[in-house]
Amino acid sequence: MIMNSVEQAVSKYFEDCNKGCNNIVSCEMLDELMDNNKEDLFILDIRKAEDFKKGHIDSAINIFWYELGECIDVLPKDKKIIVVCYSGQSAGQVVSLLKILGYDACSLKGGMLNGWLQSSLPIKEGC
Repeated sequence: MIMNSVEQAVSKYFEDCNKGCNNIVSCEMLDELMDNNKEDLFILDIRKAEDFKKGHIDSAINIFWYELGECIDVLPKDKKIIVVCYSGQSAGQVVSLLKILGYDACSLKGGMLNGWLQSSLPIKEGC
């Protein structure tokens, strides 16, 4: 029974990809969403804690990607989850898994280094 639902979720994920859904949000779009719909977003930063403390997107929650399996119950099913990493690569992998588990998730294009910071968007320091 569980295998069937996983197979269906994987099939849906690839169907959505074929329809053009790349599960990526641009920095500019996220900035706009934060201005207009902040309460509908959950920003998940999967970088190391020490890098998160040096600078992160306001209201982001830090869970290192390696520990995400232990904290999966923290993630909301009723909000759009934006996954942030260093460059977008790891976030894309996490998004794939979250989508298969039924979460509405996408990754930040370019991550913090090649996206958010290069776009000169605001960061918050500390925890």
